[in-house]
Amino acid sequence: MCVEFFPVVVTALPADEDHAPLLVDPAAARLVRAGEVAEGDTILASVTAPTGALVGTDYFNDQYEAHPSAYDPRCQCGVCCHLADEQGPVVVLSQTAWGDGYCDPWPASVLALVVPAERLP
Repeated sequence: MCVEFFPVVVTALPADEDHAPLLVDPAAARLVRAGEVAEGDTILASVTAPTGALVGTDYFNDQYEAHPSAYDPRCQCGVCCHLADEQGPVVVLSQTAWGDGYCDPWPASVLALVVPAERLP
């Protein structure tokens, strides 16, 4: 499997009462497309990058471990249906991320800030 990593420098992380402290080293963070997130990667944020320029990073309230699975637009979780009209491929990054039985579907081309489960040499 060939995975493309994008250069990233994490200069600031949310440090308020709405965000849990990171349990991973942010220096190990990498940008990858959602379709390339691997089992066990720690997902920190989604990143919007239209036309190649970083526009925004949406850090989640808490990081979570990825458990990618196939996307089913007919899933009855109440979240998957929102991406049923997505033009490209969709991947489910976790079904346990929020602990409430909802899936976590992402368009496969969207960038995610992750700490890889398998560290780079």
